Amino acid sequence: MNDFLAKVADVLEVESVAPETDFRQVEGWCSLKAFGLLVMLDQEYGKQIGIDEFLQFRTVSDLARAAGVAS
Repeated sequence: MNDFLAKVADVLEVESVAPETDFRQVEGWCSLKAFGLLVMLDQEYGKQIGIDEFLQFRTVSDLARAAGVAS
């Protein structure tokens, strides 16, 4: 899980995130970062997430569940 948190923080360009972090509230949130998270999920975890599904995610834990990463 720590590796996943580090990857999410890197995409969001922040020092760190926690499972309960609402990634949409991170300073500088934009569509480019959303795209980066989708690419990360696909390339690093083999999970292709559609936009409709992604729009339902709010926290880093939501992303982890989608990636199949144990919390």
